[in-house]
Order: sequence, then C-alpha cells, then structure tokens
Amino acid sequence: MVGTHMDGVQALTESDPAQLGEYPLVGVLGRGSRSVVYLGRSAGGHVAIKLLPAGDAETQRAVAAAQQVTEPATARVWTAGTYGDRLYVVSEYVQGVSLAELIRREGPRDADQLHWLATSTIAALAAIHRAGIAHLDFSPANVLLGAEGPKVVDLGVARPPEPAVVPAYSSPEQVAGHPVGPASDLFSWAVTMIYAATGLPAFGEDGVPAVSHRVLHGPANLSRLPQPLQPIVDRCLAKRPEYRPTAEEVLAFLHGAGQGRPTFVPPPAYAPPPTQVLPAPSKSSAGLVIGLVAGVVILLAVAATAAVFLTKRQQQEPVAVISRGPALVTPTGPTPTGPTPTAATPVPERASVAGRWTGTYLCNQGKTALELTIKETSPGQLEAVFAFKADPSNPGVPSGSFAMSGWLTGRVLQLTGERWIDRPGDYVMVGLRANLTEDRPSTLRGIVRGGGCSSFTVERS
Repeated sequence: MVGTHMDGVQALTESDPAQLGEYPLVGVLGRGSRSVVYLGRSAGGHVAIKLLPAGDAETQRAVAAAQQVTEPATARVWTAGTYGDRLYVVSEYVQGVSLAELIRREGPRDADQLHWLATSTIAALAAIHRAGIAHLDFSPANVLLGAEGPKVVDLGVARPPEPAVVPAYSSPEQVAGHPVGPASDLFSWAVTMIYAATGLPAFGEDGVPAVSHRVLHGPANLSRLPQPLQPIVDRCLAKRPEYRPTAEEVLAFLHGAGQGRPTFVPPPAYAPPPTQVLPAPSKSSAGLVIGLVAGVVILLAVAATAAVFLTKRQQQEPVAVISRGPALVTPTGPTPTGPTPTAATPVPERASVAGRWTGTYLCNQGKTALELTIKETSPGQLEAVFAFKADPSNPGVPSGSFAMSGWLTGRVLQLTGERWIDRPGDYVMVGLRANLTEDRPSTLRGIVRGGGCSSFTVERS
C-alpha cells in the first residue's frame, strides 16, 4: 500500500477505527479524499491497510488477483475484508521513501540508478499483468524505495481519478475516459521514468486542462534519458495503447541491453504487404519498422499537423533579412549613382527552401502524401515539420508528423528527424536529402533516408 518512515506516522483521530479485522491500528500513513491508509500490527510485524470507499465486485476481484502476485518488486497483498460497507486491503508495509519524495530531496537519478529502477518496476508491472489485472495508478508516489530496493505499491485498489487531480502520470485513454488495461500502465511507467531522469513531470503540472491536452496530443522530451532506456520509453509513450509494447517485452529488452545479453528482438522490421486492404493499418500491414533495439530508432508518430523549420546556407556576402514565411528576399536593385548615404548595397540572391511544400514520398507502406514546412532560423540552419497522411492512391495510411532539423550548404539540402509531434505506433522518423537545381526552386526531389523508403518529390505551395 503506502509506506513511509515510522516517524512520519500520524496519530489516529476519533473518526478512525481502532482495529480493522484482526489488525489493531497503530497510526495513519496517509489520507486521501476517498481512502485512508493505516499502519496496522500483525503477529508477524507491521502491515499497511488501505480502507477504500464502498467496494464493488470488480474491486474485490482485483484484490483477489493481486494476492497471487509474488514478485519481490511489489508490496505483497495479504488479505482483504470489510468494515461496514467499505473494503479494506491488507498488504506488506514498506518502510521507505517514495520515488516522488526522493527526487524532490536529491534530484534526478543517474544512468545506473535509472536502469535499476526501470528493470525493477517493469518486472513488478509484468507480474501484475500476468495475474490478470492492471495497476492503473502507477506513478512516482506509488514506487517506494526501501531496504530491499524499489517496490510498487497499491496493487488491485486503483480508483477513478478525481476531476481536480492533475493527470500528470495518466495515460491518454485514462484522460479521455476510455476503457483502460495493462497498456495504460506502460504509458504511466514511461512518464515516471522521465520524472526520475529529469525531476519534472513529462507533461507538466500546470493545471488539469493544460496537462490533459499535452497527454493526449503533445510529445515528451526524452533527451535526458540514457540508452537503452530512451527508445523503449519512446515506444511506451505511443498515444494509442495498441502500439505500446507489453511489460514482458520491455523487461526482456532492458535485461538484454542492460546486462550484456542478446538484445530483445522485435518482430520483423518489414512485414510483407497485406493481400487485402484492411480498415486500419497495423504493424504488419503497414510494413513499418518496429524500432525496439537499443539506441537505434526514434519511433515515428501519428498526426496530421506539420510545422517544419529550415534555414539558409551561410554565404560570404552580406545577408539580407529573410522572412519566415514563403515570401523570400530578392536582391536589392542597383546602387544609385551619386552620394546617397542611405543607399542599400546590392545583395545577390542565395539558395532558399523556406516555405510550405506538398507532394508525396515512397516508403514500404506505399505512396504517401507529404507536407513539408521549412523555416530558416539562421543562415545555413534549418528547422522543419514533416507531416504525412494517406495518398488517394494508397488509403489506409495513418497521419503523423515530426520535427526535423538540418542545413542548406550550397545547393545541398539535408534534414534529419528530431522528435515526434504525432506518432502513429511503430512508424520511424526518416531523413531527407536533395540537391537543388536553382537558388529558389519550385520543386524539390531527393532521397528519403531510413525506414525502408526511397524518394520524395514536393512542390512549393
């Protein structure tokens, strides 16, 4: 359940029971608006007892299943009973500090500590899922660090979140009020690992509406996560639960990459094309890369938005100020003859690709519509958004977008995928390379680097 240092136990009040079942109560470990966690005493020592609101059949089933979980990284659930119309759950008392409190006190964990924390907690989730239940409230507050290492607490007693509680560690399906299951725990686990690595919630904590929007639609910054944690956390953050790996897969991956064993082998990178059109793309029918090998892939995401930023190449001549939209600076006219102090110096036109481009590219999922938006941030430096969706000739391809960065050197354009804006499951980000045929081209043709792709063609919009 909930653990704390013994000196942090609060005194019982008149409204608290003196005993629950056969367990005398010693004090209060924590109070919520709908439940209370007590420190109880048993023949074998102390226990944690969570008194829930009026129970239901589903809660009782989950608690019964939780009693079958024996993984050392979980707090054992011993038994359950009723107190009036309320259910109480008796579990192992973990004397330690929560991960949330530890990070507040000491700051983010280093790479070795993160690997230990990740493997322990994902082993706990794998055991919970094998028992046929999901945790559904995994967060830094429910990971306790005691003498025996990390332990996941509150098995089988998850309740619906309160509307006023910021959903910093909730999955998109929880935020949206959709059915939830084990895949929800993988998302919450990934966000918890980011917190342990950075000391900050991945989607903020500035109010329910703002955080909910980011959980549903925004990317998370994974730059502070070490390898091999980064790629597997990225997969667990898929907005749609069916695109996340299982806890068993994550555990196998982390053990393989973290202990020198063979790395976890994902399904074939490129499955053969389907024999019929399916209503929705899947990992096999889309023939896309599942990038689970450590440090190799940054996964490709879904969405239909794009906003790419690219830049212009450096040049030896003085450079005129360039707008950030499709409009481009042209050379100034000839310098007027005569002594005119304010006359501008002619600036020759230089290569530019800033603006919005539309067209198609070819990948293993077939011909796909592409919208490329490029901004010039400084001479030679570019930022862009690569947005893709189904082409009329190839329906069924999901929409997605990711941010890119790169450069324009002379007439050579190069862009690399940086982070997801919207990721459709197991897609991977790609890079682009093109040789310009003129300084201000109307068409860009080049190659797509990575992801089983070949070429792209876009025209200036």
